[in-house]
Amino acid sequence: MKCDLHVHSCLSPCADLTMVPNEVVKYSPDILAICDHNSGENVLSFLKVFENHSKILIPGIEIQTIEDVHILGYFDKIENLLKVSKIIYEHLPKISYDPEKFGYQLKVDQNDKFISLETTPLGFPTDLSIKEVTEIILKYSGIPVYAHISRKFGVLYQLGIFPDLNIHIAEVTNKEEYLIAKNNKFISISSSDAHFLNQIGKRYSIIKDKVKNAKEFLSFLIRGKVKTIWDS
Repeated sequence: MKCDLHVHSCLSPCADLTMVPNEVVKYSPDILAICDHNSGENVLSFLKVFENHSKILIPGIEIQTIEDVHILGYFDKIENLLKVSKIIYEHLPKISYDPEKFGYQLKVDQNDKFISLETTPLGFPTDLSIKEVTEIILKYSGIPVYAHISRKFGVLYQLGIFPDLNIHIAEVTNKEEYLIAKNNKFISISSSDAHFLNQIGKRYSIIKDKVKNAKEFLSFLIRGKVKTIWDS
Protein backbone atom coordinates (compact mmCIF):
# COMPACT_ATOMS: atom_id res chain seq x y z
CA MET A 1 0.00 0.00 0.00
CA LYS A 2 1.29 3.44 -0.95
CA CYS A 3 0.85 6.30 1.49
CA ASP A 4 1.36 10.06 1.28
CA LEU A 5 1.43 11.35 4.83
CA HIS A 6 1.71 15.10 4.27
CA VAL A 7 -0.87 16.78 2.05
CA HIS A 8 -2.45 20.22 2.49
CA SER A 9 -6.02 21.27 1.84
CA CYS A 10 -7.47 24.60 0.77
CA LEU A 11 -7.41 25.63 4.44
CA SER A 12 -3.63 26.10 4.30
CA PRO A 13 -2.88 29.62 3.03
CA CYS A 14 -0.13 28.37 0.71
CA ALA A 15 -2.24 25.60 -0.88
CA ASP A 16 -4.20 25.76 -4.10
CA LEU A 17 -7.96 26.23 -3.87
CA THR A 18 -8.48 22.98 -5.80
CA MET A 19 -7.27 21.01 -2.76
CA VAL A 20 -10.81 19.96 -1.83
CA PRO A 21 -12.02 16.48 -0.76
CA ASN A 22 -13.49 15.11 -3.99
CA GLU A 23 -10.50 16.27 -6.04
CA VAL A 24 -7.78 15.18 -3.61
CA VAL A 25 -9.26 11.68 -3.32
CA LYS A 26 -8.88 11.20 -7.10
CA TYR A 27 -5.11 11.68 -6.83
CA SER A 28 -4.66 9.97 -3.47
CA PRO A 29 -2.75 6.71 -3.00
CA ASP A 30 -4.17 4.04 -0.70
CA ILE A 31 -3.46 6.05 2.46
CA LEU A 32 -3.24 9.82 2.83
CA ALA A 33 -2.85 12.30 5.68
CA ILE A 34 -4.26 15.82 5.54
CA CYS A 35 -1.87 18.06 7.49
CA ASP A 36 -2.89 21.70 7.25
CA HIS A 37 -0.90 24.48 8.85
CA ASN A 38 -1.88 24.85 12.51
CA SER A 39 -5.41 23.49 12.00
CA GLY A 40 -7.35 20.27 11.60
CA GLU A 41 -10.68 21.92 10.77
CA ASN A 42 -10.99 20.54 7.23
CA VAL A 43 -10.15 16.93 8.05
CA LEU A 44 -13.67 15.75 8.92
CA SER A 45 -14.94 16.67 5.45
CA PHE A 46 -12.09 14.69 3.88
CA LEU A 47 -12.78 11.71 6.14
CA LYS A 48 -16.37 11.48 4.90
CA VAL A 49 -15.26 11.45 1.26
CA PHE A 50 -12.38 8.99 1.73
CA GLU A 51 -14.65 6.51 3.49
CA ASN A 52 -16.83 6.39 0.36
CA HIS A 53 -13.80 5.62 -1.81
CA SER A 54 -12.39 2.82 0.36
CA LYS A 55 -9.23 4.80 1.02
CA ILE A 56 -7.73 5.49 4.43
CA LEU A 57 -7.38 9.07 5.65
CA ILE A 58 -5.10 9.84 8.57
CA PRO A 59 -6.22 12.88 10.62
CA GLY A 60 -3.21 15.16 10.80
CA ILE A 61 -1.88 18.66 11.39
CA GLU A 62 1.36 20.57 10.75
CA ILE A 63 2.17 22.80 13.71
CA GLN A 64 4.65 25.68 13.52
CA THR A 65 6.51 26.20 16.79
CA ILE A 66 7.95 29.42 18.19
CA GLU A 67 11.34 28.25 16.89
CA ASP A 68 9.82 28.15 13.37
CA VAL A 69 10.03 24.36 13.26
CA HIS A 70 7.24 22.33 11.65
CA ILE A 71 5.98 19.33 13.60
CA LEU A 72 3.48 16.89 12.09
CA GLY A 73 0.91 15.25 14.31
CA TYR A 74 -0.99 12.09 13.34
CA PHE A 75 -4.10 10.84 15.14
CA ASP A 76 -6.32 7.78 14.85
CA LYS A 77 -9.37 9.71 16.09
CA ILE A 78 -10.69 12.91 14.56
CA GLU A 79 -11.91 13.97 18.01
CA ASN A 80 -8.35 14.10 19.33
CA LEU A 81 -7.11 16.03 16.32
CA LEU A 82 -9.84 18.62 16.76
CA LYS A 83 -8.99 19.04 20.44
CA VAL A 84 -5.35 19.67 19.54
CA SER A 85 -6.41 22.01 16.73
CA LYS A 86 -8.46 24.05 19.19
CA ILE A 87 -5.50 24.38 21.56
CA ILE A 88 -3.15 25.41 18.75
CA TYR A 89 -5.65 28.00 17.55
CA GLU A 90 -5.44 29.77 20.91
CA HIS A 91 -1.67 30.11 20.51
CA LEU A 92 -1.70 31.76 17.09
CA PRO A 93 -1.20 35.52 16.72
CA LYS A 94 -4.43 37.50 16.69
CA ILE A 95 -3.67 40.00 13.95
CA SER A 96 -5.52 41.44 11.00
CA TYR A 97 -5.41 38.92 8.14
CA ASP A 98 -5.44 39.91 4.49
CA PRO A 99 -6.15 36.84 2.32
CA GLU A 100 -5.02 38.65 -0.82
CA LYS A 101 -1.60 39.09 0.76
CA PHE A 102 -1.18 35.90 2.78
CA GLY A 103 -3.44 33.45 0.91
CA TYR A 104 -7.02 32.29 1.28
CA GLN A 105 -7.78 29.90 4.15
CA LEU A 106 -11.01 28.16 3.23
CA LYS A 107 -13.04 25.65 5.19
CA VAL A 108 -14.81 23.18 2.93
CA ASP A 109 -17.59 20.62 3.30
CA GLN A 110 -17.70 17.07 1.91
CA ASN A 111 -19.31 18.35 -1.30
CA ASP A 112 -16.38 20.71 -1.97
CA LYS A 113 -18.44 23.75 -1.07
CA PHE A 114 -16.50 26.53 0.64
CA ILE A 115 -18.34 27.25 3.88
CA SER A 116 -16.21 29.90 5.59
CA LEU A 117 -13.00 31.91 5.46
CA GLU A 118 -10.58 31.46 8.35
CA THR A 119 -9.32 34.89 9.43
CA THR A 120 -6.74 33.86 12.03
CA PRO A 121 -3.36 33.53 10.25
CA LEU A 122 -2.56 29.82 10.06
CA GLY A 123 0.77 30.28 8.30
CA PHE A 124 2.36 32.05 11.27
CA PRO A 125 4.25 30.44 14.17
CA THR A 126 2.49 29.67 17.42
CA ASP A 127 3.95 30.80 20.73
CA LEU A 128 4.54 27.16 21.69
CA SER A 129 7.98 25.54 21.86
CA ILE A 130 8.88 22.26 20.14
CA LYS A 131 8.74 20.58 23.55
CA GLU A 132 5.29 22.00 24.28
CA VAL A 133 3.90 21.02 20.87
CA THR A 134 5.28 17.50 21.26
CA GLU A 135 3.68 17.16 24.69
CA ILE A 136 0.30 18.38 23.40
CA ILE A 137 0.31 15.87 20.53
CA LEU A 138 1.26 13.02 22.86
CA LYS A 139 -1.32 14.05 25.48
CA TYR A 140 -4.06 13.45 22.92
CA SER A 141 -2.65 10.08 21.79
CA GLY A 142 -1.04 11.49 18.66
CA ILE A 143 2.27 10.71 17.00
CA PRO A 144 4.68 13.66 16.61
CA VAL A 145 6.95 13.72 13.55
CA TYR A 146 9.68 16.12 12.45
CA ALA A 147 8.58 17.52 9.08
CA HIS A 148 10.98 17.85 6.09
CA ILE A 149 14.00 17.90 8.40
CA SER A 150 16.51 19.78 6.21
CA ARG A 151 14.21 22.08 4.29
CA LYS A 152 13.00 25.48 5.45
CA PHE A 153 11.09 25.08 8.73
CA GLY A 154 12.66 21.66 9.22
CA VAL A 155 14.31 20.99 12.56
CA LEU A 156 17.82 20.68 11.14
CA TYR A 157 17.40 23.71 8.88
CA GLN A 158 16.22 25.86 11.78
CA LEU A 159 18.23 24.49 14.71
CA GLY A 160 21.01 22.35 13.25
CA ILE A 161 20.31 19.55 15.76
CA PHE A 162 17.63 17.11 16.81
CA PRO A 163 16.47 18.20 20.29
CA ASP A 164 16.26 15.41 22.87
CA LEU A 165 12.49 14.97 22.79
CA ASN A 166 9.96 12.16 22.56
CA ILE A 167 9.92 12.24 18.75
CA HIS A 168 11.04 9.09 16.95
CA ILE A 169 9.93 9.67 13.35
CA ALA A 170 11.38 12.05 10.76
CA GLU A 171 10.01 13.04 7.37
CA VAL A 172 12.75 12.96 4.72
CA THR A 173 12.72 14.28 1.17
CA ASN A 174 15.89 12.73 -0.29
CA LYS A 175 18.47 10.02 0.36
CA GLU A 176 20.84 12.38 2.18
CA GLU A 177 18.12 13.26 4.69
CA TYR A 178 17.22 9.59 4.95
CA LEU A 179 20.78 8.68 5.91
CA ILE A 180 20.94 11.51 8.47
CA ALA A 181 17.70 10.33 10.05
CA LYS A 182 18.84 6.71 10.02
CA ASN A 183 22.18 7.59 11.64
CA ASN A 184 20.26 9.39 14.37
CA LYS A 185 18.07 6.30 14.87
CA PHE A 186 14.85 7.82 13.56
CA ILE A 187 12.12 5.97 11.72
CA SER A 188 11.89 7.65 8.32
CA ILE A 189 8.88 8.43 6.16
CA SER A 190 8.78 10.19 2.79
CA SER A 191 5.81 12.34 1.76
CA SER A 192 4.94 14.88 -0.92
CA ASP A 193 4.02 17.92 1.22
CA ALA A 194 1.59 18.55 -1.64
CA HIS A 195 0.02 21.98 -2.02
CA PHE A 196 -1.33 21.24 -5.52
CA LEU A 197 -3.21 18.24 -6.89
CA ASN A 198 -0.44 17.18 -9.26
CA GLN A 199 2.04 16.99 -6.37
CA ILE A 200 0.11 14.34 -4.44
CA GLY A 201 2.05 11.08 -4.30
CA LYS A 202 5.17 12.47 -5.99
CA ARG A 203 7.01 11.31 -2.88
CA TYR A 204 5.46 8.52 -0.86
CA SER A 205 6.05 5.76 1.64
CA ILE A 206 5.20 2.07 1.40
CA ILE A 207 3.66 -0.38 3.84
CA LYS A 208 3.73 -4.02 2.82
CA ASP A 209 1.06 -5.06 5.31
CA LYS A 210 -2.60 -4.58 4.43
CA VAL A 211 -4.22 -2.23 6.95
CA LYS A 212 -7.92 -1.50 7.53
CA ASN A 213 -7.99 1.87 9.25
CA ALA A 214 -5.98 4.79 10.65
CA LYS A 215 -5.46 3.17 14.06
CA GLU A 216 -3.98 0.02 12.56
CA PHE A 217 -1.80 2.02 10.18
CA LEU A 218 -0.38 4.23 12.94
CA SER A 219 0.44 1.17 15.05
CA PHE A 220 2.55 -0.09 12.13
CA LEU A 221 4.10 3.35 11.67
CA ILE A 222 5.48 3.59 15.22
CA ARG A 223 6.93 0.09 14.85
CA GLY A 224 8.92 1.10 11.78
CA LYS A 225 6.82 -0.91 9.34
CA VAL A 226 6.29 2.04 6.98
CA LYS A 227 9.24 2.40 4.62
CA THR A 228 10.63 5.06 2.30
CA ILE A 229 11.83 4.31 -1.22
CA TRP A 230 15.39 4.54 0.14
CA ASP A 231 14.91 1.67 2.59
CA SER A 232 15.41 -0.96 -0.09
